[in-house]
Amino acid sequence: MENEILSKYHSTIAVHTAEELKLLAGRFPENIKLYTGELDGKTLAGAVVFENGETVHTQYLANSDEGRQVGALDCVIDFLLNEVYADKKYFDFGISNENAGKYLNRGLIAQKEGFGARAVVHDFYELKL
Repeated sequence: MENEILSKYHSTIAVHTAEELKLLAGRFPENIKLYTGELDGKTLAGAVVFENGETVHTQYLANSDEGRQVGALDCVIDFLLNEVYADKKYFDFGISNENAGKYLNRGLIAQKEGFGARAVVHDFYELKL
């Protein structure tokens, strides 16, 4: 589902395969979690969350078409921000760029800013030796 959504709405694909995420979550069950938004037993939205100390990082956010109509992902993010991780210092929605930071994916940044996030620009320097 994730690659379908990333491709359809953001013209990109996931960094990890489903198998890789299962492997990682199995190795770090206290740090990698999946939160879902459901309606009448049907999963409409989800977020994969990586926890590390004071930082929470969402790697994948997904919302089905039905989920978009009812605001399912909005509910998941609200729950994470205000209940599950309210005591954390940082909530990171991840990057919104491609090509090693050279291209801003406007769809991804718009989605994250829609949740109240703000972008931080990173400078890149190259030193030729």
